[in-house]
Amino acid sequence: MHRRQPSRPSLKITRRVDEQRASSLTFEVWSPFVASYQRVASVEAGLRRIDQLARLICQMHEHHHQKQDLLADVPDADPTDNGQWAEFRVSATTHRSYDTRRKDRPHWARAIGMLQAAEATCASVGCAPPVHQVA
Repeated sequence: MHRRQPSRPSLKITRRVDEQRASSLTFEVWSPFVASYQRVASVEAGLRRIDQLARLICQMHEHHHQKQDLLADVPDADPTDNGQWAEFRVSATTHRSYDTRRKDRPHWARAIGMLQAAEATCASVGCAPPVHQVA
């Protein structure tokens, strides 16, 4: 059985509204394997983790792994979230695609590539873009 839409890891960056320091940023990766956001130290660490998760999910999809149906996709945006946030997700198929969203535009919009998605997400919350090239 093939899923219509594979589970997608994402990177969410949140800036607390009442703070303007860089320390007010939080970075979280959505893991479809545990169905929750997990904190990471930086944008770069988040990009590495998303790439790892996407590769694993792609392998599961290619091998028709029976447990791929247990993976959870990124949840809908939480309208009660008080912080300013932006997020991008990766479709973990052999031909990856990328989508972005943010607090004032909670519906997913297509991005050209991972670097553009990461840069748009960072710009939306006033975060420095990733230092290194991404996959």
